[in-house]
Amino acid sequence: MKKNLILIVFLVHSGLTLLAQDRVKFKLHFSEIYATYDFLTKISDNYPDNDLKTIYTNSKYNTENYKKQVSDFEKIRLNYTYSYDQYPQPLKVAMMSVDLLEKNLATSQTMQEFRNKSLGIIPNEDLIAFSETIEKFQPIYHELVALPNISALEEQKTNLLNYVKSNQFSDCFQIGLSFYNTAWDKSVPFELNLLPSLDKGNLGARAFFNVAVCEASLGLKDHKSFFSVAMHEIYHIIYDNQSLQLKNNIQQWFNKTNSPNSQYALLLLNEVLATALGNAYIMEQLNGKIEDDDWYGNKYIAEMSKAIYPTVKKYVENKKAIDEDFIKTYVQLYDTNFPNWPNELMHLFMYRYIVTDTRDDWQYFRKTYRFYSYNRLSGNISESEIEKAKNSPLTKCFVISTKHKEKIGLLRNNFPETKKRNMNYKKEFIEIFMLEDRTKLIIINKYESTVEDLMKKYFPNNIIK
Repeated sequence: MKKNLILIVFLVHSGLTLLAQDRVKFKLHFSEIYATYDFLTKISDNYPDNDLKTIYTNSKYNTENYKKQVSDFEKIRLNYTYSYDQYPQPLKVAMMSVDLLEKNLATSQTMQEFRNKSLGIIPNEDLIAFSETIEKFQPIYHELVALPNISALEEQKTNLLNYVKSNQFSDCFQIGLSFYNTAWDKSVPFELNLLPSLDKGNLGARAFFNVAVCEASLGLKDHKSFFSVAMHEIYHIIYDNQSLQLKNNIQQWFNKTNSPNSQYALLLLNEVLATALGNAYIMEQLNGKIEDDDWYGNKYIAEMSKAIYPTVKKYVENKKAIDEDFIKTYVQLYDTNFPNWPNELMHLFMYRYIVTDTRDDWQYFRKTYRFYSYNRLSGNISESEIEKAKNSPLTKCFVISTKHKEKIGLLRNNFPETKKRNMNYKKEFIEIFMLEDRTKLIIINKYESTVEDLMKKYFPNNIIK
């Protein structure tokens, strides 16, 4: 009997240990060197006004010497990419060198540790300049921001730590793994980096690899929403890490619906699911209901999230993974509830590949269509750039302002859909085509007019008629 009792105790203890081991471990910390990097970004002249910039501007460190260092820091090239070409675009995010650098900043406690991790990511002279500037400004950040707010920072850290200790992060992470049908090496922890914000009401997060940077105002009291926003970003990571086979299946399931809107519905999927799970489902579990402001602050993402939420909730509660039936339901809801969205430019330009003759024309799209989930800009209309755009299942926009005949000819040769329509290269025009990949091609041919003038003339309400 005693042996049996010992065996039972051992099995129960082993079961609990296995259960604990089965969870992905979450770690929470504050990295002052990441916060200094964020500080340098936000005090630059090209960044919108904010409380950090105000504090710095009014300090003794607002000198010409330091201003030049901030300006030089901003000019360091951090963005290099390589894509995972075997995955259907854009279902797998390209690897960005700046994300690797930010990950290393967020998980390092010293600049020497950061340097050791980051050697080779960008050219060495740039890494040296980048690291030295952060090192010079870290004492400034510490004096102006960290030290005066140390008590509030510790309070926010304690509040977020409660979600870590209670395994709510781990449990919600597992919900995501099950729903998205994503594998995760559970020996790899997920790192949460707390980033304090001085702007009242600020609440945000961004995630990359196995790191989530959680930014909240130091006086924030709504910790449930903070947790929800962090999980929203973490669900993007889980979605991105679905297997190649599943990504191919998802693309095929959308294609098989034969809906003319399937590609734009697919492009919304990542944000819609992160909102339905991270914002709606989690907030409903925490509060017993969903408030209007729990949804995403973008019309298209919020409305589609609300439409698919009952299905998402059913799948989660039944521990079902995303499958072909789910995709069919999703596309049907898009087609039925939002048939006009594919004619709304605000929607189309959320996922865009814009090629222009002059980089000055980029400004219009940045200013007018500020919200985007995918943004590729090029200042060179060439055969190779047209080929890249053609292979990207996104809204494609070409703005021609020089060598009109030649470039319209290039577009005709690459997009068969354009050959049936007469385009007089000598006149200004905007033409829109539906392509085989179920995305829109927009050709803007301009001489004297600006892009803004032509867009307002053809689409006064930002709607294609």
